[in-house]
Amino acid sequence: MFERIAGRVRRRSPMWRASLLGGLAALAVSSAALGHKTFLALQQSLWPAGQTVQISMTSALDYPDIQFGFSPDRVAFASAIVGGETIAELAFAQSETSMDVSFHPHATGMGMLAVTTHPRSGEIPPESVGPYFDEIELDADARAAFLALPGTPALMRSYTKLTKTVFCVETCEGGEAALVTPLGQALEFVRLAGESRGFALFRSGEPLAGHRVRVQTADGGHQDAVTDDAGAFFVDETLQGAILLSAIRVELPDQPAGIYHSDQATMTVNLD
Repeated sequence: MFERIAGRVRRRSPMWRASLLGGLAALAVSSAALGHKTFLALQQSLWPAGQTVQISMTSALDYPDIQFGFSPDRVAFASAIVGGETIAELAFAQSETSMDVSFHPHATGMGMLAVTTHPRSGEIPPESVGPYFDEIELDADARAAFLALPGTPALMRSYTKLTKTVFCVETCEGGEAALVTPLGQALEFVRLAGESRGFALFRSGEPLAGHRVRVQTADGGHQDAVTDDAGAFFVDETLQGAILLSAIRVELPDQPAGIYHSDQATMTVNLD
């Protein structure tokens, strides 16, 4: 069994980044950004009652491709809820293109699966620092602070992938509370109660205001939105079918030579 969620260390805001926090609290994901997108694939959004549900977690250059798999030992947190009932047993199986999460719900209604990976860390070589800053859309002032370091140092980075999907078992009636309640992930999307196109972005259980998010459809449609004071935003009526919500939040180190951590959150849901 996996721990429900791992604790996180809160860092103090150093002087060099104090003036940047407003802009860096909201970093957008664009179609060229974020490198590989990690998400729970919506291969089937309505499952028959009594059937084993299997959902694939994958990483791909673009949504909705299914390209690269995950090892189950990368999972730090996983939770599935159907019709208001938490699933006690989840099974994980790795393939070349995905990590399949399987479970057998006894209830029917709205369902939600959430997965968080363990943080990964490593060096970005000097020649790749610029493209990586582009990928995470690092603020120009923070970029300049790193580039002002003596010599041509490698960049120390870490990242965590946090992903969710919404589905139904037999019916899409009942169990809505699980979809509108944050789990406490470091960065996560939830649906707005009573709003089929309304969502909110949360950080560690609290609404994240003024943060940009990206909405993508399987046929290439997209929308950029900014969360309001309650962390909420709405998906445009022109976007239909299966969508991917994505957002990234960068946590700056105490010093420019420190570790740049990013939380990368996604959510898949069918709007039909």
